[in-house]
Amino acid sequence: MSKTTRENDRDHALFAFHRLSPRPTAEQIIEWTKRYPEFADDIRTHAAISRDWDVADSLNEADEEISETMKARAHSRVLNALFLSESPVLTTETETTGGFHEVLEARGQKVHEVAKQLDIGRDVLADLFNGWMTAPVGRVLADAVRGFFGMSAAAFELAYQYACDHPKLGHAKSSGQPTIPRRSYEEIVAGSNMSPERKKYWLGET
Repeated sequence: MSKTTRENDRDHALFAFHRLSPRPTAEQIIEWTKRYPEFADDIRTHAAISRDWDVADSLNEADEEISETMKARAHSRVLNALFLSESPVLTTETETTGGFHEVLEARGQKVHEVAKQLDIGRDVLADLFNGWMTAPVGRVLADAVRGFFGMSAAAFELAYQYACDHPKLGHAKSSGQPTIPRRSYEEIVAGSNMSPERKKYWLGET
């Protein structure tokens, strides 16, 4: 295939991708990179630019100043989408045994590393992974964890159920045995050491 023909095919693929997915989701990125693997890098780059533009446009429409925090958050979302497009999705057929700690161990990662990537309090993420967070898990957190690990909704639910069925024990108190400090998502976020702005974001209030 000549270079000119390849470029034309690439341009046609990118135009179709933009026309059908003007605001591409992680699932759409995966679908199109599988459909056109020879143009996968171009599709991911285009998706990243589109998502950045979308965030910037929405902020401009609201006539708000783009803060460094919001820029970092938008960048993080783009990276998560690109990570998911490059990674195999964990489904009910793959890695359904174990919970979040098992997924972390398999990837050689720590809770504080994931918390830093997601810009969330380590204590909140630890409560989820330890099986201390009662249902329902906040949608914003569930989506962020799924995107980071490349999990399907079913795989996330299985990992969450496993964590709840095999909770880590909390610290022992002087008056008794170790306990399982279960709380709701809202209580955990509200009581975390995050800033008020970050708490609002993870509670879906921004």
